[in-house]
Amino acid sequence: MSDGFYESMRQKGFSYNTTNSIRKFKCPYCGFEFSLVYARMFACQGCSEANKDCPKVRCAKCDSEFWIKEMPNVHNNYQQRDLAQHISQIVKKYNEDMGYTHNR
Repeated sequence: MSDGFYESMRQKGFSYNTTNSIRKFKCPYCGFEFSLVYARMFACQGCSEANKDCPKVRCAKCDSEFWIKEMPNVHNNYQQRDLAQHISQIVKKYNEDMGYTHNR
């Protein structure tokens, strides 16, 4: 089955990871719809694991936490790890651009 969203993003030069990090999905607990980037930047903001390849997602509405591989279009541990690393790099880059540094 073809994924039209992925195909249109790929044609514009976006990678699979970038596409999945901005793809909206629903929290399995409360139904709130959000993207992985949104979750990592807001719900995970104070967590020390947010930029350390954390394989989990936290809902910004109900504060529930679940595995990235529970998201649609993430089918195994390898995709979960790859997407976790990708989103951590986005958070690190954002923090660097904003002048936030961690001395750890």
